[in-house]
Amino acid sequence: MKLGFARTAVQAVCAVLALCLAVGLLRQDTAQQVFGAQNEQAIRLPILMYHSILKDEARQGSYVVSPAVLAADLDALRQRGYETVTVSDLIAYVYNGTPLPEKPVMLTFDDGYYNNYCYAYPLLQQRGMRAVLSIIGSQTALYTSEGTENAYWSHLRLERLLEMQDVFEVQNHSWNLHEYGERRGCLRRRGEAEESYESLLREDTAQTQQLIADLGLPAPQCYTYPFGAVSEESERILQDMGFLCTLGCEERVNLITRDAGCLYEMGRFNRAAGESTQSYLSRALGE
Repeated sequence: MKLGFARTAVQAVCAVLALCLAVGLLRQDTAQQVFGAQNEQAIRLPILMYHSILKDEARQGSYVVSPAVLAADLDALRQRGYETVTVSDLIAYVYNGTPLPEKPVMLTFDDGYYNNYCYAYPLLQQRGMRAVLSIIGSQTALYTSEGTENAYWSHLRLERLLEMQDVFEVQNHSWNLHEYGERRGCLRRRGEAEESYESLLREDTAQTQQLIADLGLPAPQCYTYPFGAVSEESERILQDMGFLCTLGCEERVNLITRDAGCLYEMGRFNRAAGESTQSYLSRALGE
């Protein structure tokens, strides 16, 4: 009787252990499947950052490259099988599952220089490529009012933004916070009251939003940080304003998933003169 009871108890324990093992293996298998699915959905996205494009060799530097350099970069990207995407494409993928190219790359042009119209626009248009153009609102408003167009120093007028919308998606690079001084870009100054800072950032950002929306272009969904200077505070404010993407200047390749958080503080690789296309793209593409 006691022996039979003991045997039954052992059998029961074994059954429980077997069940636990089976559940554990099931959970492990499920976790591996989920992890695998997440990995499959993660898409590598290098973002290239350009500024001024000028032919004058004397002007080449950290933020100025020649049209020939830009053309070589674009051709090399095509030869490697990369296809250009915009912020809207990323948002559509993250929120709606709209497919991205197998090898996406984003080209960004900061500040909104007139020379982007002279040189970058035709080079991109000829190749059927798109790019993101982040404008400083006050400069666009100034040169729209003046009517001046000079490849060396002026910024794009509003009419040019309309003309180039087949290639360039326009985003927000602040209204008037892109300057060195006591404030580093759009960051809060030391000793500045939190309420005053938030009011300033909101008002400054909203001015460029309104300028672009009044033109009839889609309101920007991405904020491009002046100098790449970002803080938890600025991110909170911009996200609260409805921005779905922010661009920084940290040099790293991004991983795009279905998690909306992947679109914030995205890394970019600055394109400077003096580096070969092979070297630059090897760094930026991670190949």
